[in-house]
Amino acid sequence: MEQGDPYQWQIEKTCEKVAEYLGSGWDWQVCYQSRVGPLQWLGPSTPEAIAAAAADGVGVIVDPIAFVSDHIETLVELDREYAEMAHQLGVSTYLRVPVVGVMPGFITGLARVVLGALTRNLIASDGEACPRAFVRCAQREGREN
Repeated sequence: MEQGDPYQWQIEKTCEKVAEYLGSGWDWQVCYQSRVGPLQWLGPSTPEAIAAAAADGVGVIVDPIAFVSDHIETLVELDREYAEMAHQLGVSTYLRVPVVGVMPGFITGLARVVLGALTRNLIASDGEACPRAFVRCAQREGREN
């Protein structure tokens, strides 16, 4: 079965790796924000996840994993609107993880990946940006599958 955009798969794999790095003891879930227009978007939405955390009586740490720089979705939606929502719902703790931006470790790692990619016919450092089923994977666009 062919699939389209690998975005959801890539986000979920990245979150799994972050959770693996943090170790056991963390209750986590992937949620999505910023649906644009009337199209169906991925879920659960961030507001739904915040409401569920409030109902469960747990705090929230939001890591905008798909963003590498601050912009309206982090500075306004996450830092203001969703923080206020969490407060109004009685969430005890609401924190947002900073984006990597121009952190030296991120820039060094990014440079290493880019320079390494120049010598290979791959995008991802581990050789797989997405499974072959995703026909809209940038790793294969313009190339034979």
